[in-house]
Amino acid sequence: MIRKKKAVLLAAACAVCALAALAACSPQQATSEAAEPGGAAENLNFVDGKIGSKIGYSDEGRLIDNIDQLSDIYSHEEEEAANAENNQPSVYTDRNGFEIQPVPADSKGYNVAWLDAEDRGCLSCHETLEDAQMNQPTYHRLIMMGYPVEQGVQNCVMCHDTWQPSANKLKDNIHQTHFNNEMFGDMGGNCMSCHHIDDDGEFVLWDVAKYDLFKGYKTVAAKDSGATVSYDQDTITPLENQFYKTIKSEPAEWTNDDTQIDPTVYENWTIEIKGDVSNPVTMTLPELKERFGTVTAVLKNHCNVNGTGQGTIYQAEVTGIPLKDVIEFAQPLEGANGYTPKGYDGFGNLMPIEYLDEDAMLVLEVNGETLRPSQGYPVAVWVGGGAAGAEFPKYVTSISITTEDDPDKLWTHPRHGTNVAPSVTPDPEVVFYPNAGVLNYPTGVVFEDQVGKEITFEGYADAYTEPITRVEYSLDGGKTWITMETPNSDIDRWVYWRMNYTPQEAGSYHLKIRAFSLGSDGAEHAPTYTTDYMFTVR
Repeated sequence: MIRKKKAVLLAAACAVCALAALAACSPQQATSEAAEPGGAAENLNFVDGKIGSKIGYSDEGRLIDNIDQLSDIYSHEEEEAANAENNQPSVYTDRNGFEIQPVPADSKGYNVAWLDAEDRGCLSCHETLEDAQMNQPTYHRLIMMGYPVEQGVQNCVMCHDTWQPSANKLKDNIHQTHFNNEMFGDMGGNCMSCHHIDDDGEFVLWDVAKYDLFKGYKTVAAKDSGATVSYDQDTITPLENQFYKTIKSEPAEWTNDDTQIDPTVYENWTIEIKGDVSNPVTMTLPELKERFGTVTAVLKNHCNVNGTGQGTIYQAEVTGIPLKDVIEFAQPLEGANGYTPKGYDGFGNLMPIEYLDEDAMLVLEVNGETLRPSQGYPVAVWVGGGAAGAEFPKYVTSISITTEDDPDKLWTHPRHGTNVAPSVTPDPEVVFYPNAGVLNYPTGVVFEDQVGKEITFEGYADAYTEPITRVEYSLDGGKTWITMETPNSDIDRWVYWRMNYTPQEAGSYHLKIRAFSLGSDGAEHAPTYTTDYMFTVR
């Protein structure tokens, strides 16, 4: 496993850390340690109580007067080789069975020795972020990935600092819970466990910034890569790879056990259509199905808080009762412009009635099988038109029709949700879409015996209600890009891409991915932040 020395999640109270660090490095402390046998500074040379040279350089006169000694004593070739050998990155096996090397190896051991890269970031302590959430003292909804990708802090920031203005700020919660936690201190946690200081002096999240800081990557220009890229919009996510999100209240057994589907739940489940309608109605699902029939469509399900490069997305073939027909049967009053489907846990969003197109449905089946309990059995609402996750409530029990004077109250397709700034303070000018990521391998994956052999990476690009126009890939830190055009893409479906690449050398590679979309004003939208992904070839 990674050397998990620090209890780290996301951030730290940096002023306290800075003072502690200054005290730890004071000459007085060094002198005191040197006086004790076996102390940390025992082998250092001290001059007037200060740390001096230990390699034999004269301590008399000006340093410059003794430069003739350098050729004899100042050689670090062996030391650098030894440092690189002693600071080889660790490798572990993740829960999906993939071998993971989160830090690239480099010729001087810089990443481990100087960046301390293995002991920084969420997973230097926590097995997974899902584990961290489940160990909190209060209930926190969980998102569990279906594809074999690690959930990252990008998802946390999306919900707590970017998407929901009313949500508790991550920086407030994390600083306090870590600095008031004995385990964090006992494991050596400090500000830099969770942060990097950028060129502007800002504390940014290590897990976001790290990819551009590592040394030792194999860089390949686009024209020399030999990579080929392709895409389709038809790829369907297998049931086992669909992400799972808990409900607002604590999950009951029947909402999660996909091996046990009680048919009586479906038979007796009712949905109430109420509010500003002249024909309020309550019907069971079998009654609704018999009266209105079913439709089938291929739609994407993209979570609102899917952070940069994260895998909280899937595409499925869904079959359900046409929601538009059900609402029209209830006869909304003139001027009614909103509807709110709610699950038994109370989750639901007020949405414009115009979202009720032919692909809005009360979903009963996914990929030809009965909707699973973890996905909302016996019924969930899905909305087409590039909808985001807030338009997919599960375990639906009611739909309220309302007339709203203030259109701002209506949930509209979001201009948010896919990209986060490398900071705990979101920039309101940041464009939070489009998004793209790898789905078939986790970042940091190790490919054994793969030099000279083709690797296929698969992933998605999506921008909610905006069609994707192109996806770009870089293997040289963003200097040159491989471009894949995606003309006339359908917003109801994701762009599912494949990149075939044959590495010619062993080592670690940094893959950057960015997607572009077409706005309603005809302007192309670019992501403010690209997706960073790493893999190692042996």
